[in-house]
Amino acid sequence: MPKLDLAKLSRDLDRRRRDRPEGVGPGGRPASGAMAVVRDNLSQLEALHAAGASWVDIAAGLSAQGIRRGDGEALTGRQLTALIASVRRQRQQREAKAEQRQARPDLRLPPARKLGLASDLVKPESRPSDPARTEEDLRRDQLASLQDLLKKD
Repeated sequence: MPKLDLAKLSRDLDRRRRDRPEGVGPGGRPASGAMAVVRDNLSQLEALHAAGASWVDIAAGLSAQGIRRGDGEALTGRQLTALIASVRRQRQQREAKAEQRQARPDLRLPPARKLGLASDLVKPESRPSDPARTEEDLRRDQLASLQDLLKKD
């Protein structure tokens, strides 16, 4: 059995991606974007239908705006309802997977607790700044507060 060269495989895949023309799907068909349009505007399309527009009319309107099938033909009402059913099914599957994931005990996050610094790392209460104090005075005060840590036993 020949050994798989992963670096060469990665280069070949990158070359194939670069050589694929823009706007073409993985199978070589032109990407129409109709599924993305339906997915992004599902609630508005459903509202139009609920307001009395037929799916055939909505499909004709979408086709008039340039949203077409993969082969460039106009969308039909039946194809539009198939796209809508597919988007709904995908959404339901995504929600079911999310519920299953939430139910897994190994993925539950422990309750958040507030973390704090050790007492020797906590900044002392800020004193009102005295403009007459120099930087040297401030350094000496800080050094004095750390003397117990610097003492030799």
